[in-house]
Amino acid sequence: MKIKVAIYSGVIPSTIFIENLIKSIADKNLEIFLFGQQKKQHKYKYPNIKVFVNPTCKSGKIIYFLKQNIFLLINKPSTFYKLVKYYYKNSNKINPSLIMWLYKILPVVNNLPDIFHIQWAKSLSFWFFLKEIFNTKIILSLRGAHINYSPLSDIKLATEYRKLFPSVDFFHAVSKSILKEASKYSNIEKKTKVIYSAFDFSMLKNLKQKKYRSNREQFHFISVGRFHWKKAYHLSILAVNELLKKGINVTYTIIAIDHPSEEILYEIKDLDISDKIFIKSISSQEKVYQEISNSDCLILPSTEEGIANVVIESMAIGTPVISSDCGGMKEIISKQYNGFLFKSRDLFDLVEKMEKTILLNGEEKDYLIKNAKLTVEKKFSIMRLGNEIEEIYTNILKK
Repeated sequence: MKIKVAIYSGVIPSTIFIENLIKSIADKNLEIFLFGQQKKQHKYKYPNIKVFVNPTCKSGKIIYFLKQNIFLLINKPSTFYKLVKYYYKNSNKINPSLIMWLYKILPVVNNLPDIFHIQWAKSLSFWFFLKEIFNTKIILSLRGAHINYSPLSDIKLATEYRKLFPSVDFFHAVSKSILKEASKYSNIEKKTKVIYSAFDFSMLKNLKQKKYRSNREQFHFISVGRFHWKKAYHLSILAVNELLKKGINVTYTIIAIDHPSEEILYEIKDLDISDKIFIKSISSQEKVYQEISNSDCLILPSTEEGIANVVIESMAIGTPVISSDCGGMKEIISKQYNGFLFKSRDLFDLVEKMEKTILLNGEEKDYLIKNAKLTVEKKFSIMRLGNEIEEIYTNILKK
C-alpha cells in the first residue's frame, strides 16, 4: 500500500523549491496530496499527485463546504463530532469561526494522509489537531523567515514553537544554519535531517546561450528578491556608488515583485545614481533567469537567509555570485572556489569583492562558474532530495 503524504504550503502551485520537492518524490511509491488555494492554472503530469483546491468565489465556497460536510457526515459521522468537540474545547486559540475552520480543514480530514508535511512553520499550530485527533505523523520543514526572525518579533509564535516542537515527529532542515536557529526553541537535533533544497536544471532549457565578453566597458550586477529589510539593498546600492566614485562603470538591477520602500528610492535619488540603478518587477521565472544570465554577477547582500534560492539558481545558470556570509550561505559558497563571500553588513568588504569579480580574467571566471555548477549538481539535485525525503517518510511510519 502506498504511503499517503500531504505536502502543505497553502497555495498551489507553491514556490519553485517546494514544487521541486514535490517533483522529486513524484516517482516514488507514494500518494501525494496537495491542499490550498490555486494561484494559477497548473497541471501535474504524475497520476499519484492529487490536488484539492479551495474555491475563492463566495458561491463556490458555499457549495464546496456543503459537499465536504455531507461527505464527512455520511462516511464518518463520529469524526465530525470529534472535530466540533475539539473546536469548542480549543476555540480560544483557533482564530477562524467554526464554519471557516471546517471549510479549511475538511478536505484534509476527508482525505486523511499518513504524513502531513508542513512547509511553513507558522502554520504548525493550526494543523496540529491532525496529530492530536488522528495521530497523523507531522513533519515540519524548517525554512527561512518563519524560523530566522518571525519568532523573534512574535512572542506568541516563539511560545508555540517551544510547546509544539517536542511533539513534531520529524524535521527537515534546509540548512545547518537554520537547524541551529530552530534548536533554540527545542532540542530537535536528533529528529532532524539537513537536506538542501533541489534545483531542476530542466528549468533552464529555454535559456538563451550566455554570451561572454572580455574587457567590457560596463559591468552589470543584479539582485533578485522582495524589498524587505533583511535583503539589505541599501548596502549594495551604497557599494555600487562607491565603485562609481572610483570611476568604475557599473550598473545594478534589482528584480522584485513588490515595490521598493521610500528609503530605497530616497537613497538612490540622494546619491544621484538613478541612471545606474534599475528596479524591475518580473513575474515570469523564465524571464528572471534570463536577466540573471544576461548579467555579469549576482549580489546577495542579505543580513539573514537560510540558503538563498536565487544564489543556487545563479550558480546553476553560470552567473558568478557574491553573497554575504549570513545564515547558511557559508555552507554552499567556498571562498574563490565557486563564488565570493563578504562579511555581512560590511560595505567595504562587499566593495572589495565586487572589484575582484570585475577584475576576473576569462580563465578565473570559468573556474568559478564550473565549480558553482558542480556544487549545485552535487548538493542540490532533484534525485538526491527525493531519495532522502522518501527515506524520512518510510522511517517515520516504521517508528
